[in-house]
Amino acid sequence: MEDGFKTVSIVGVGLIGGSLALALKEKKLTQKIIGYGRNEQRLKEALKLGIIDSYTTSFKDACQAELIVLATPTGIFESIIMDMIKHLKEETIIIDVGSVKKSVIDIFERILPKGVYFVGTHPIAGSEKTGFENARGDLFKKAKVIITPTENTNKSALERITNLWQKLGAQVEFMSAEHHDKVYALVSHLPHLICFCMVNTVSEMDKSFINYAGSGFKDATRIAKSSPEVWRDIFLMNDKNILECLEVFIKNIEKIKNMLYKKDSEQIEKFIEKAKKLRQEID
Repeated sequence: MEDGFKTVSIVGVGLIGGSLALALKEKKLTQKIIGYGRNEQRLKEALKLGIIDSYTTSFKDACQAELIVLATPTGIFESIIMDMIKHLKEETIIIDVGSVKKSVIDIFERILPKGVYFVGTHPIAGSEKTGFENARGDLFKKAKVIITPTENTNKSALERITNLWQKLGAQVEFMSAEHHDKVYALVSHLPHLICFCMVNTVSEMDKSFINYAGSGFKDATRIAKSSPEVWRDIFLMNDKNILECLEVFIKNIEKIKNMLYKKDSEQIEKFIEKAKKLRQEID
């Protein structure tokens, strides 16, 4: 198919993988979606909902596709590819949809056989909700998708994947993997970490207080409902950038802590105003 791929395998049919499957089918950018997973019952449910056209628990079968999408937690990418290697066909393109890029690209460029191409992609779309039950075909419409090519990225594969995301309605941007990981450590990974800490703070002080949480707490901690497995891998695979962000965050916590000790109302107001102005820029 000139504008798409005849067959696509989705490895990990969850929210993002399922939404991508629906989007590809709605835009007629593939003739067949194969869902791969370990839980056959879940795959049967995805098939019944029309998210995938067939399913398999065999990597050999999954590797028959022209395009393979890795939509699992990033921590198992390497083991998946090692299991796939002997079945991968020449000219196959592999993409991922994870939010860590440098360590993932290093893995793929080290182990992928010649003639199999990897393009790192990160759709900035999703939800704290998980599972294909929450998949939507319009999830990527007007969403930003970051693509992180390297000097080793196959130009034809890069062009095909760029066109694919654009045809799904996404706004594509290109970044180096290193810059991507710094940006998303600050605007995605750190906020998730903070949310987990906020909710755990309630747990450690008095769990019953959670019953009195209003919209402010609920809005601020919505992403604390995200997948522990996914976020464990993200934190570990982008640890250096996250730790750098944490150092600055802790300095800000110390600043406001000292202001409160001193009851410095003027500085507290300035501190809040500074944050308010920058936050208003993305409304």
